[in-house]
Amino acid sequence: MDENNENLTQENSSSADPETPVNMAETDLSAETTVETAPIRKRRLPWIWLGVLFFILMLALGVFLGYRQGIARRLAREQTTVVEVAAEQYQMAFQDMAAGNYQNAKARIEYVIKIYPQFPGAPELLRSILMNIEQPTPTATLAIIASLTPAPSGTPDTRSAEEAFNAISAAAAAKDWQAVVDNVIAIQQINYDYRTVDVAGYYYIALRNLGIQKIQAGELEQGLFDLSSAEQIGPLDGEAEGVRSWATLYLSGASFWDVNWQRAIDIFQQIKEAYPYMMDASGMTAIERYRVALFKYGDQIAGAGDYCTAYQYYLRSLAVAQDPSVQATADLYKQNCEASRPTEVTPTEPTPPGETPIPPTEETPPPTEEPTP
Repeated sequence: MDENNENLTQENSSSADPETPVNMAETDLSAETTVETAPIRKRRLPWIWLGVLFFILMLALGVFLGYRQGIARRLAREQTTVVEVAAEQYQMAFQDMAAGNYQNAKARIEYVIKIYPQFPGAPELLRSILMNIEQPTPTATLAIIASLTPAPSGTPDTRSAEEAFNAISAAAAAKDWQAVVDNVIAIQQINYDYRTVDVAGYYYIALRNLGIQKIQAGELEQGLFDLSSAEQIGPLDGEAEGVRSWATLYLSGASFWDVNWQRAIDIFQQIKEAYPYMMDASGMTAIERYRVALFKYGDQIAGAGDYCTAYQYYLRSLAVAQDPSVQATADLYKQNCEASRPTEVTPTEPTPPGETPIPPTEETPPPTEEPTP
């Protein structure tokens, strides 16, 4: 019985012995696999961190550029709003001057200079307003007459007033509107009540025509003032109102000069269709300002790297008038535009796998038969 137990024990131990090497082999294989994958993971880890860092940097760069562009657009909108407010206050100052309210006109122009110092014509208009404010107003003095008998009241010098009125009529017939205005002021000082309706009619006509003449001569601010003064006497006709609107628009366009080229282009494009040769004290006509604004805006666009659009604006400027320097810059922008365009690659048919491409062979002409003698 004991011998049988010993034999069973030996058989069990012998049957378990072959399994032991197999387990050891599996353990060794898994260890080797772990050792081999560890260096691969170590090699991949720096690249993963570099990718994450690159993504963060690109994200930060995009946020920064977007912030800069947003700030630039906001500043441009604020600048445009300031110019529009300044132009409105500038026009209202002329109305105050025509009504004799020089203090209010002074406050408006000072506000314009405060918010937009380079507004065209504002300093000159302020000096004109100050000169009118500083002019002394004549006051009547009380005369003491040492007599018990009242002195007879004097009669107006109608002859001088009549002569002044005749001078007004003659100047109006000669279309010398400045002389009409001067004689109207003279007759009001001689006898304010002399033929007031007729004098007011001449005064209105003179101010209306004088305002148009000054605007056509490039004196926009003075012309607008005369038209506003005429409007205080009576409503302006269609022609005078139109000239005043175009002159006001010209000053508005000039206020955008060097500030917003796109707005300047839009404004002077309108003016050049109706009054191409309207100009201000600078001597630049509306059509000339339109031409210059076009290539100036092209330079601004080229500075942003868009040479193709800049070249189109240069072509529009050259269509108004030829300029060798503008033409040279246009040629340069055209070259940069063509260089920035991607080159077109002609697609080729893929070669089937297993076949080698055969180079094209030149066709040999067939032999010519020489005639036999």
